[in-house]
Amino acid sequence: MRKYRVLEVKKKGMLGTSRLDGERLESILNAEAKDGWIFDKHISSETLILDKDTVMLIFYKEV
Repeated sequence: MRKYRVLEVKKKGMLGTSRLDGERLESILNAEAKDGWIFDKHISSETLILDKDTVMLIFYKEV
């Protein structure tokens, strides 16, 4: 059985500056992995209706 975790991450900050660069993404992935979460997939902004500057990162762990 799997347990899932979803993180909502903003892609853009004030004035259009990027808040989700490679360094930040790596930091998020490493922090979640340290707690035993395995990255599964993402849902990009193109599929989200209300907030086009958001990425959903989906993680899981076996329970």
